[in-house]
Amino acid sequence: MKKFLLILIIILAGYFLYVGVIAPPAEKASEKVKEEVFDKPYSQIAAAKQSEAKQLAKILMNKQHTYYAVEGKYASSMSKLRFTPRLGQYYTAKIVRADENNYLIEIKGNIDNDNTMDIWEVDKDGFKNVINDVQR
Repeated sequence: MKKFLLILIIILAGYFLYVGVIAPPAEKASEKVKEEVFDKPYSQIAAAKQSEAKQLAKILMNKQHTYYAVEGKYASSMSKLRFTPRLGQYYTAKIVRADENNYLIEIKGNIDNDNTMDIWEVDKDGFKNVINDVQR
């Protein structure tokens, strides 16, 4: 019986030590969740809007590579690519330069109504976000 009580006391002490000291308090955890979800809703929406820029970049890369396969050079205008983006989107795209070796397309938009533009660059090797409006 003494061994049983000793084991029970050790288990209870371990439980209270874990709950009271080791485990993170629920209030701190809920504050962190609140901060991530509710205090930054616009950054989540803006990040979702960036998927449009990524999709646009992939489409334009495919169109440029197709044009290159036929013409032996990259298209210098959107009309040569036969590409017209739908109206009402967040981003616009323009071909900055193009020749027989490479091209540069700039995709930009203001996705959170501040002074910073979200800017992406696309070339034959891929695309990258050069100015991230979500993080500014």
